[in-house]
Amino acid sequence: MNSIAVAQVLVSLAIVAGGWIAGYALYHGVQWLAQKAEGGRYRIDALLLRILGPPLSVAVALVSLNVALYRIPAIQEQFARWDGAQRAVLLLTGTWILASLVKTAVREYGLPLAQRTDTDVDERIVRLLDLTAVYVIWMVGLLLALSALGIQVTAFLASLGIAGLAVALAAKTILSNVLTGVTLTADRNFRVGDRIQVRDYVGDVLEITLHKTIIRTRDNEIVMIPNDVLGREVIINHMLPEQRTRIDLRIGVGYDTDLARASELLQGIVRGQPRILDAPAPEVNVVSLGDNAIELQVLVWIDAPRVKRTVRDRVYREALARFRAAGIDIPFPQRVVHLTDASPADALSSLERPHANHRSESPPQKPSGS
Repeated sequence: MNSIAVAQVLVSLAIVAGGWIAGYALYHGVQWLAQKAEGGRYRIDALLLRILGPPLSVAVALVSLNVALYRIPAIQEQFARWDGAQRAVLLLTGTWILASLVKTAVREYGLPLAQRTDTDVDERIVRLLDLTAVYVIWMVGLLLALSALGIQVTAFLASLGIAGLAVALAAKTILSNVLTGVTLTADRNFRVGDRIQVRDYVGDVLEITLHKTIIRTRDNEIVMIPNDVLGREVIINHMLPEQRTRIDLRIGVGYDTDLARASELLQGIVRGQPRILDAPAPEVNVVSLGDNAIELQVLVWIDAPRVKRTVRDRVYREALARFRAAGIDIPFPQRVVHLTDASPADALSSLERPHANHRSESPPQKPSGS
């Protein structure tokens, strides 16, 4: 009896070894065929071979394992005691093969197509779909296996739904960040490398993850903003619709200034700057007549938003130098106080003296004859 049991075990081990060797050989054989098919006219042949190769090799190995286990009487008795055990094992084996097939298909076919796009949104969506599909396949496979074993899955599904709802409520912020992250990566008006402004933060977008967006500010600081915050805030993209942008410069001149001469000087200043564009042409306009100065507005277009401060600094410095050389006054706020010859006592008495139109609040006197 013992010799028979040992022989059956040895035969089962031989079956398992043969199945794994056959699976290994099948895998490499299919990969070799896929390499040969790469030189063909249609690349779909190579893709199909690479997709089908791993699941088929795994199927051969797992089938050999199932056959080997079922040949051992002790294990066969255990299978017989639990009706549907072998079917459950086959279902789990098929689930593994199908999940591997989906994962390989996404890696070999979906990701290369997504990587050809300009942004990484397609890659993120493909990876998310891949992960979701694998989890769904395994969940369905486990439920079918439990059903094959005679286990009621209705209560399990109900408890799973309640647990999923609890997890969703607890992870509300995380889910909001993930969904907003997918939306941001899908938005063509929001890209990695753009200079954006969110609240008081101005910087370049370094990375958009599923949870947060990372920007580098002009002070070389890394700011990590949760995606759900970006979904609620107003975002200013300084790089779109194009790199060209307009800046507004304000310069005040005195009321006795020759405005034509001042405008001519400002036109010469801005046209000589290297980052200022000739088209659209710079403009010099009078925008207000202030208390102390006539305010001139200089509108210029520059070739990139990252040079705003440099252009503004150069224009203001050169305008100050040229206006001084031309004798044009740039006034500053001042207050003029007029003093009279009256003494402080007279001024105080004049303030306390009743106004001519002031009425007396005392009651009127009755006529003496009444």
